[in-house]
Amino acid sequence: MDSYHVLNLVGEGSFGRVYKGRKKFTGKVVALKFMPKVGRTEKELRSLKREIEIMRDLRHPNIVQLFDSFETETEVLLTLCLVLLFLVSALYYLHSHRILHRDMKPQNILLGKSGVVKLCDFGFARAMSVSTLVLTSIKGTPLYMSPEIVEEKPYDHTADLWALGCILYELHTGVPPFYTNSIFHLVQLIVKDPIKWPDTMSDTCYISESSLHIPTNTILSGIKKHTFSCLSQSFLKGLLTKDPQKRLSWPDLLHHSFVADGVLGNL
Repeated sequence: MDSYHVLNLVGEGSFGRVYKGRKKFTGKVVALKFMPKVGRTEKELRSLKREIEIMRDLRHPNIVQLFDSFETETEVLLTLCLVLLFLVSALYYLHSHRILHRDMKPQNILLGKSGVVKLCDFGFARAMSVSTLVLTSIKGTPLYMSPEIVEEKPYDHTADLWALGCILYELHTGVPPFYTNSIFHLVQLIVKDPIKWPDTMSDTCYISESSLHIPTNTILSGIKKHTFSCLSQSFLKGLLTKDPQKRLSWPDLLHHSFVADGVLGNL
């Protein structure tokens, strides 16, 4: 920690505190994430260490980079990249390395002042071995869970792509594809109900804190609204296909006109 200046607080929640920091001598701006050990179970601490191990080897401009990590008797500190980029590139990179994120949701997407987006929070991530084809444990946030997960069926990387579709749908319409306060009802909607598609797709889609339900503990740096190119309905429908075998996935996803030639590969 002697290598960093701790600046202003930018986020606080049950996970701990996030400060804007600056590396001494170089002036590089970073996010300093302080997470207390007190009150965490041994299982939670093991999960946190696994998250750090996964993030330590990830190097991609669309994934929050872990620069360093420190541990004291009372806290764990992560030094992270503060700027963000594109979700599709992030998932392509993760899935190419056989890593499932398993908690894709707006709260885990960080927005920077220049409009770039990055994916963060690898607490539920799972590195799959060559022999592992599907997973069965239920992880994630119900609003963005795929039909196969809520039905407790085996799933693979296409569950992340369903969640990506939910996020993009919410960016365009302001609400997730399925929304209700009842978990039981939500499961029924995800499994059985058709998705309601807008009658028209405007030329521009807007994203704001309120439409994304982003909590105050997300690093926003004062962002209020950002303009995105409008989503292609065929791309969105491909991601939000209930049958995972028919869902738009790699490599076909890379050749879709909405993202063709714009996805960064394995860096």
